[in-house]
Amino acid sequence: MKKENSFAFILNPVSSNGKSLKFWKQFERLLYQSNIDFIYKQTQKSGDAVALTQEAIHEGYRKIIAVGGDGTMHQVANGILLQHKIDSREISMGLIPMGTGNDFGNYWKLPTSYELIIQLLQKNNSHLQDVIKVNFIAENKTAFIISMGGCGFDSHVAQKAHNQKMKGHGGKLVYLRCIATSLFSYKAQPVSLKIDDKELSGKIFSVAIGNNHSNGGGIKQCPEASMTDGKLNITVIGDISILQIIINLKGLFTGSFTKHYKVKTFAGKKATIKCEGENILELDGEPYYNLPAEVEIIPSCLRVITPFN
Repeated sequence: MKKENSFAFILNPVSSNGKSLKFWKQFERLLYQSNIDFIYKQTQKSGDAVALTQEAIHEGYRKIIAVGGDGTMHQVANGILLQHKIDSREISMGLIPMGTGNDFGNYWKLPTSYELIIQLLQKNNSHLQDVIKVNFIAENKTAFIISMGGCGFDSHVAQKAHNQKMKGHGGKLVYLRCIATSLFSYKAQPVSLKIDDKELSGKIFSVAIGNNHSNGGGIKQCPEASMTDGKLNITVIGDISILQIIINLKGLFTGSFTKHYKVKTFAGKKATIKCEGENILELDGEPYYNLPAEVEIIPSCLRVITPFN
């Protein structure tokens, strides 16, 4: 069997406190029983999935499946998009959702049961989706947002959650604890934004950069966003109090909070973000450093395996 018709699985064994590794032990047997040709590569540390993905592409594989959460998906997708050997549209990326929030998987309605995942791989339906290219100006470094990114409160929480993962503490409860403690410790930061020809500056609680409409396990920060509309969606929350956030908690999960007078939404093609406070931008929940950054929507350049045509 040609390698381009085979699957390369990139597994994060510590995703959701080892849930993905436990899943794999059973799933591997089903792959053999279903006569699906595959290889398996396991990450050892943060960032490994990018290199392992590019290694699989170099070996001739054109179907790369991330087994883990949105962070693993982010790294596998970046492995595809940052390499220049093969056009990214000729490579299919899949995700078996094993993470805390699984917002990417929820957007594409990706299955989690063994049998439905096997069917997904056998059918091999796919869609081209947009991505958001991020250029960190000071470092001349490029990365990609696949689902959602942001700075301010979002990146503050992402950094806390990442630090907990590095200590071996993961899962939804840990993530929720990071959100709760951050609500009482985080202060709005001076941020400057330029979105196409619109400029905005001042103390800002959060900036969400949406390709997907939700993050954090269903928080609809960019309710109008779509991964296939060719638009960059940005939601800016101004200097808001903890009390106002608590009052609007339900609206965070329905998207109606965007009607609040301290919330502004934008759609465009490009944006520049500067922050005088915390120097972090999170991409799909992964903390990146050294703002300022330029972000730009790149339409239809990542092929995703989905359960429907």
